[in-house]
Amino acid sequence: MVSRRFLEVLTAVITGSFGTAILASSLAIGVGWTRARGVGPGTFPAIASALIVAGSIYNLVRGALHAGPGVLDAPQLNRIAALFVPALGFVALIPLLGLHIAAGAYVFFVLWRRRLPMWKTLAIAVATPFALYSIFDWTFQVQLLRGLLGNAMGF
Repeated sequence: MVSRRFLEVLTAVITGSFGTAILASSLAIGVGWTRARGVGPGTFPAIASALIVAGSIYNLVRGALHAGPGVLDAPQLNRIAALFVPALGFVALIPLLGLHIAAGAYVFFVLWRRRLPMWKTLAIAVATPFALYSIFDWTFQVQLLRGLLGNAMGF
């Protein structure tokens, strides 16, 4: 059973991490007023990210101090894992296989888990990279990530 306290603290840590990363990059590109350009390009993102970090610290303290009932049991965690584990695998495969092939693998896995007939699962999974390639690379002339496999094959 996952407690509400754990989820509150985890969410605060994740949002605080994003806010800290944005704040660091904002400071790197310049914060403040300059005579030549006026407001530095990182000023407004730094202000917004500082608010995110402050809110995350508040939520972290509040979540850590206030105990709550259990909110997720094992079947609910399994349903959440069934959603996020394939998505995590998809993101992890993109640098290796490229977005086209990783999307096909993701679609295959999701449809296979839903117990679709294998011929439909394979047809949709094989069609996905071709559809992505034709829509983005041919039509819009926007290259999606090729990954190590695509680079090795010369795409």
